[in-house]
Amino acid sequence: MKSTILTLSFCLSILIQVSGQINARLMRFLDVSDTQICFVYGGDIWVMPKEGGQAVQVTHSPGEESYPRFSPDGKSIAYTAAYDGNLDVYVMPSTGGVPARLTYSSFSDRMIEWHPDGNSLLFASARESGMSRYRQFYEIPVTGGYPKKLKVPYGELASYSADGKHLAYITKITENYPFKRYRGGLASDIILYDLENNTAENITENRATDGKPAWVGDNVYFVSDQDKEMRMNLWKYNTKTKATSQVTFFKDFDISYMSAGGKEIVFEKGGNLYLLDTSNDEFKPVEANVISDLSVEMPRSVSVGSRVNNMTPSPKGERIIFEARGELFDVPKKEGYVENLSQSSGSFERNPSWSPDGKTLAYWSDVSGEFEVYLKEMTGDRKTRKLTDRKKGFGYNLHWSPDGKKLAFIDETNQIFMMDVASGASKVIGSYRWNYGHGGRFYYDISWSPDAKWIAYTKGMENSNDAIFLYEVDKDTSYQVTSSFFSDNSPVFSEDGKYLFFQTVRNFLANFSSM
Repeated sequence: MKSTILTLSFCLSILIQVSGQINARLMRFLDVSDTQICFVYGGDIWVMPKEGGQAVQVTHSPGEESYPRFSPDGKSIAYTAAYDGNLDVYVMPSTGGVPARLTYSSFSDRMIEWHPDGNSLLFASARESGMSRYRQFYEIPVTGGYPKKLKVPYGELASYSADGKHLAYITKITENYPFKRYRGGLASDIILYDLENNTAENITENRATDGKPAWVGDNVYFVSDQDKEMRMNLWKYNTKTKATSQVTFFKDFDISYMSAGGKEIVFEKGGNLYLLDTSNDEFKPVEANVISDLSVEMPRSVSVGSRVNNMTPSPKGERIIFEARGELFDVPKKEGYVENLSQSSGSFERNPSWSPDGKTLAYWSDVSGEFEVYLKEMTGDRKTRKLTDRKKGFGYNLHWSPDGKKLAFIDETNQIFMMDVASGASKVIGSYRWNYGHGGRFYYDISWSPDAKWIAYTKGMENSNDAIFLYEVDKDTSYQVTSSFFSDNSPVFSEDGKYLFFQTVRNFLANFSSM
């Protein structure tokens, strides 16, 4: 009997542990030593065996730690944290312990890399740049002291060669931008800097984004989207042969973070952790688990009063639908019930627009994985219908025609669409040439005439001024009605449809009845 009870207790203990163990898919800022892997999860640093498995939380602060890096001997971890109200560099034992603060500037300091000799740290700071737009590199003894600025003009991330005489670095962290496949003047390159001769060489001079350099042996590994798929993969540059080659060929997700330790590289892709052996460039997935009480997943009531935006009133003005925290709420003008129309924690609903007859609500939702237009009946059984199948892109405010038969909107490419409500068919009726100002595309004005036969919109012209255009629905034809000699925008039809008002430096009033 006693044996049975002990066995049952052991099974329950295992069950409790497993139920609280979750995969650390939201990990950030990875690093690897000869025996361990560390990463940031939930704002804290976790450490686990290099083979994977259960991670141990080694920091428990209210703030967020970032950029943890193992010392060359793996006994210490240096990182950035804001324990005292400012982002500074700290170092602590890799088994946990009291952090020792190393930097004390009022500017933010980013931990970058340990010097190969293990006696000093490299960090980036804007403390002497004169502006927060760029940073410079500094070395500081691991025991503390006054930082020494390197002669590198400016930089953001870097990695030492094995002898500590060279530095592979980048001047911009373009790979972390919210947009992908960037090709422009801010695209980062990998630069090799000779710390003894103070000379620099750009080894990835291309239009692609190249970032997160990691020097291992004779090779500099980095992430890049220079291949034809424009997917962020792992590449390497051989400092002896000066040859560049692609190491990984992922097509589903980008590699979002990568760092090196010893002869191995750890990287993250699609929420999964991988370990790469640089002797043969073969990699394998590594399981990373953390223990959590999952308290953040408990249902709770949240006040959305401070998050209200994108409102639409009912035609009679008795109720208002607004967007807050990705949900749509139907609220009364004065007294009455409040209803959450979407109730979809896993998707984002936005930009509601009430039809002129009050029977239908149009809005955007990404419940399918991409933002599409949906129609919801506001009477009867409240059925919802997916109207579009764009499969990509981002649309802005939806404008109903007065007869309720069509919708118009502008998308992220500045194309202006008119859409049939019954069939969902859409066509491009115009476009705006420039990056739209006046508060952004959320405030782009589209105006229907009262008879729903005309659409007034603004178009950017070659001289950078705006002109007012009219689109005739029945003839599928657009007409320019202002010269663009001045900048005209925000067209609005009068209630009788005879006049078109718009903003201009001339206070111009167009007589629409004469057209």
